[in-house]
Amino acid sequence: MMLSLLVARALSVYSILIWVRILLSWFMPYPSEGTFTYYLSRIVDPYLGLFRSSKSRIGALDFSPIIAIGLIEVIKAILSFFGTYGTLTLGYVLMLFIQAFWSYGISLFLILAIIMLAVKTIASFSNNPMFYTTSERFSDAVAPITNFVRSTFFAQRKNKPYKIVNERWVNIASLALIVVLYFILSYLCKYLATNALRLPF
Repeated sequence: MMLSLLVARALSVYSILIWVRILLSWFMPYPSEGTFTYYLSRIVDPYLGLFRSSKSRIGALDFSPIIAIGLIEVIKAILSFFGTYGTLTLGYVLMLFIQAFWSYGISLFLILAIIMLAVKTIASFSNNPMFYTTSERFSDAVAPITNFVRSTFFAQRKNKPYKIVNERWVNIASLALIVVLYFILSYLCKYLATNALRLPF
C-alpha cells in the first residue's frame, strides 16, 4: 500500500513535468543541449512518443499529450485508491476509465469542434476579415461534421430543382448538433460511470 502511494505521487510529479514540457514547447520547440528544457524533453518525450500518431492530430493541434496524461491520471487514481483502502474493485477501475475517456478524449474534441464551428458561424454573419481568415483555418478540421449535416439535412431531393445551400445554415445546424451531442454524451458517460461504481465486484 505504501509503495502504491509512492508511485502515485511520483506519477503526479511526472504529470506536472509533462504539462511544463507542453507549455515550454510553445516557446522552445527545439531546445538546445544543456538547457533545462533539453533535459526535461529527455525525461518526458520518450513517454509522449508512444502516443504520437497522425490519428491524434487535428490540423496543427496534437492531442497525444492529453491522451498520455489521461492514462497517467487513471493509473495514479487506481494506485491512490489501493494505497489508501488496500482494496480495488473492477467497478472502480471501469469508472476511472470511463471518466478519463470522457475528460481526456471525447469532451476535448467536442469542445474544440464547438469553438471552431462557433467561429465559422460568427464569420458567416460578419464582414470582419479576422473572423473569415480564422474560420477558413478551421474548415478542414470541421469538414466531416459540416459535410454530414449538409448531406443529411440539406441534401437535394429527387425530382426537385437544384437549390443552393446557404452555408450559414449549415454552420448553425452543425453547431447545434455538436452542442446537443456534447450534453447527451456527457450524461451517458456520467450514467455509465455511476453504474460501473455500483458493480459488486
